[in-house]
Amino acid sequence: MTMRSDHGFSLIEVLVSLFIISTISIAGTTVLLSSFQSRDALAASTEQTQAYAQAHTRVREDLLQWVPRAAESRPVLDPSASFLGGGIGEAGLLFAFVRDGWTNPGLTEERSGLFAVRYVFENGRLIRRTRPFADPLFNDYFRDEVLLEGLDDVYAEFNQGQLWTREWRATPETPIIAPPAVRLVVRPSDKPEMIWMFLLPAGGAI
Repeated sequence: MTMRSDHGFSLIEVLVSLFIISTISIAGTTVLLSSFQSRDALAASTEQTQAYAQAHTRVREDLLQWVPRAAESRPVLDPSASFLGGGIGEAGLLFAFVRDGWTNPGLTEERSGLFAVRYVFENGRLIRRTRPFADPLFNDYFRDEVLLEGLDDVYAEFNQGQLWTREWRATPETPIIAPPAVRLVVRPSDKPEMIWMFLLPAGGAI
């Protein structure tokens, strides 16, 4: 009976096997990393898109609830106006006005449903500032809500007939109240420029 010895694997075979296993592992790791990066990028893009959509909705809803109610947005600093637009007395001011819609179920609190709104652009951020009443008090305060960040610039333009102007002052001394339309130009640092158009319920000349 002939005996046959078992020699096992040669060094070359072991090295080839290790090379194949390493190649498969690297390819699998690359695919996994790419998948995770794509997932993270998609999540970030979706979150950013939602933030812009929510900001657009917030501005639109505020402007649609505008009421022709003159008030001082900032005591002493701002004139009594039903609509104040552009950097009048404040470089970052976009627009300020009084709107309706502050809930007061059953009129249980001694206040109306009106409240003041200011939109400003500061330090690369679009900020919505609200005060829970129309007229300022001695201890006047605003609540800040950051709608967007990472912006290079934001500015507003106001429709006046065939023209668009950067400033709007609707005071009791002027024959205008609010503009019929507002155009908001948003310039993100990492996206193309966006132009948002909004209509007001009763703007224009009296």
